[in-house]
Amino acid sequence: MEDVDIEKVLFPESGELIKESTYYIATVLDDELDPFKCSFLNDGCVQINTEELTYLTLSRDNLFKLLELLEESESKYDDEEDDEE
Repeated sequence: MEDVDIEKVLFPESGELIKESTYYIATVLDDELDPFKCSFLNDGCVQINTEELTYLTLSRDNLFKLLELLEESESKYDDEEDDEE
């Protein structure tokens, strides 16, 4: 039997960086499969929108995913800066 990635079934776009205006965003699922939106503003931080949630439950894997997305967004910003030169 094939393993099914429940996160990708419920939210196919989960964990993917999307360019919105001048910054990158991503929807990530917490450990209880609740989606939350993150913004990566090229400042070395992740801004997490918790407006629709009471709390987040983040596992190590969730935290590592946020770090990966932060690094990926910084790489994309660097590429954009290189293209402008």
